[in-house]
Amino acid sequence: MSFSASFASSASFPMSHISEQKTELRAAILERIQYMNEQARTAESRSIARRILEELPTDSVICAFFPMKTEPDIRLLLTEIITRGQELFLPTFDGHALVMRRTYDLAHLITSDYGIPEPASDAEKLDAHTPVIALIPGRAFAADGGRLGRGNGGYDRWIASHRSQNDQSRYYGVAFDCQIVSAVPMEEHDVPLDGYISARGFTLAQK
Repeated sequence: MSFSASFASSASFPMSHISEQKTELRAAILERIQYMNEQARTAESRSIARRILEELPTDSVICAFFPMKTEPDIRLLLTEIITRGQELFLPTFDGHALVMRRTYDLAHLITSDYGIPEPASDAEKLDAHTPVIALIPGRAFAADGGRLGRGNGGYDRWIASHRSQNDQSRYYGVAFDCQIVSAVPMEEHDVPLDGYISARGFTLAQK
């Protein structure tokens, strides 16, 4: 099965409306991910975690995410960050607002209304002025920093807000190789990242 022709052009997309382009790309990438077998997902997830641990400064504050089944499994990475004594913040959702809260132990996370483990609602919030390295999930990523999320805009709003209050933070997508495309359809409210991390290593955005 080949997806090599999908979204191959960085200059144009065949559909006229950008929201339709996003829907089509989400479906294509999901199909790619579902085509991966468990062994391939596990191998790539481990490589991604190793790459991140090799590059992360040990004194950095980390924002990350608890992985869904269609995302790289970074649970061991999260545990290692905590074990190293670094501050780790994971997302909670207050309505449509994403709030990063401190996590000390993955075993103490609670299941949200979305079925995703997250910190308790009274856990310490990330200070907006704290510089962080943020590991961001998504459906598709491109070399220019383009990111396609799941459609609710939570991460776009959070990144835009946090970035406006400090310019030292860096935001990197975390991706299987099959999630990397030549271009992502972007609208005005979509926020570009500083790069992405895959099993091949860090790719800084070419803006």
